[in-house]
Amino acid sequence: MDSAAKQSVKELLARHVKDYQSLFRRFSLDLGTTAPELLAKTTLARLEAYAKSTTADPDLETLFCQFGRYLLISCSRPGSLPANLQGVWNDSNEPAWAGDYHSNINIEMNYWPAEPANLAECHQPFIDYVSSIREVSAKNTRRKYGKIRGWTVQTMNNACGVGYFLWNPPGSAWYARHLWEHFAFGRDQDYLRKTAYPALKEVCQFWDDRLKRRPDGTLVTPDGWSPEQYKYQAEEGVTYDQELVYDLFTNTIEAADALGDDKEFRDHIAGLRDKLLKPKIGRWGQLQEWEEDKDDPKDDHRHVSHLFALYPGRQITRATTPELAGAARVSLNARGDASTGWSRAWKINFWARLWDGDHAYTMLRSLINVVRETKTIYGESGGGVYPNLFDSHPPFQIDGNFGATAGYCEMLVQSHTGAIHLLPALPKAWPTGKVTGLCARGGFAVDMSWDDGRLTTAVIHSKSGLPCKVVCGEKSWELNTTAGKSYPLTINKNEKPNDE
Repeated sequence: MDSAAKQSVKELLARHVKDYQSLFRRFSLDLGTTAPELLAKTTLARLEAYAKSTTADPDLETLFCQFGRYLLISCSRPGSLPANLQGVWNDSNEPAWAGDYHSNINIEMNYWPAEPANLAECHQPFIDYVSSIREVSAKNTRRKYGKIRGWTVQTMNNACGVGYFLWNPPGSAWYARHLWEHFAFGRDQDYLRKTAYPALKEVCQFWDDRLKRRPDGTLVTPDGWSPEQYKYQAEEGVTYDQELVYDLFTNTIEAADALGDDKEFRDHIAGLRDKLLKPKIGRWGQLQEWEEDKDDPKDDHRHVSHLFALYPGRQITRATTPELAGAARVSLNARGDASTGWSRAWKINFWARLWDGDHAYTMLRSLINVVRETKTIYGESGGGVYPNLFDSHPPFQIDGNFGATAGYCEMLVQSHTGAIHLLPALPKAWPTGKVTGLCARGGFAVDMSWDDGRLTTAVIHSKSGLPCKVVCGEKSWELNTTAGKSYPLTINKNEKPNDE
């Protein structure tokens, strides 16, 4: 404070703006032109007009995407604690859900946009937090589960690693995937070796000790539950658990391959992954939430945890597992579109991964739905945004803002299958647009424009020097890249993105 007081307001503001814009200006998005009469209105008036009409307001949609980036820049910087349920905008000593770190999706959703939206530094507080709680979490885990290696967390957690409410056994696997994603996008070998891999290995050891071996060799997670389906608890082989363990093992295997060592452990984990109980398709065509086929087709709960493998996981994709992807679609349709704000944000990403841009856009519009009540309500009236664009859980809960920004990224670029897919879920509502600085796994950034739903220009910027495959519709490019160089793609003007 003394140091700041020695500088003028003008100097402090200039330093702040320079610091902020160094992050914010890495990524730009243009989704079209809004009518001048709308641009002249207040944000509230535009939100009200947007909710009452099917008329597009692309400038408002772009603003909402960038608002998520603004919030992450403003509440999660290196050296700080990670963003909690309210980011840093809690106004109460008794906030809803204790303003905590919820491990069953919420804190993870806060960081979904960090890597693709070119804010890797803003991911660091969460990574540091996970590293900081490893030791205390291991002690807590042994108190709960007895003699066991590794660690996991409970559903509700604080900054010191203190947990409460129900144990969430796959929660640490979900945490660990963020450590992996930071490497997948940035390709920093030193970080992988010193920070990410040790944590991945510890969480694998927890599951190596915890998995139940059945007589036929199948491995299942014991005593599981699917958030927040409380009537079913302490069950084996819950899909949510199984998918997260599969994801953990996959990330750890790829991490060991990237490092080129620890082969014995890597091969052991690969053997375990092969024996895991896999997702199943149920009697009404749904992706089963439980090993037993008992899903209720009338269940419209806001949590859709058994679709983790679709997003943010990568076990289920339209390209590699079309039948499971189709079952995920059935489950999504059964759960319905109406829900809380953060649930609508998750569904944007689900539909984007299914390459259904129009349904993803429907979910986005339903999220940019102005609401006025801040009491805890669910259902059709409970989801949307307040007049200041904060997500209504309700009450205010910031993960919906961050999940929505991630959804924009997934609609425009996907890179979870080993290739960079351009415009995989472009909605008809965005026929013309442009994006710059959108990041992809492998150490790449993408600039591109499109017109009439067709890709018109694209440049791949390589940060890592790795080879990459780029795909748009039926067209693909194979690039052998050099770190620090950019690669314009030769575009066929008649090429369209994935059409149903």
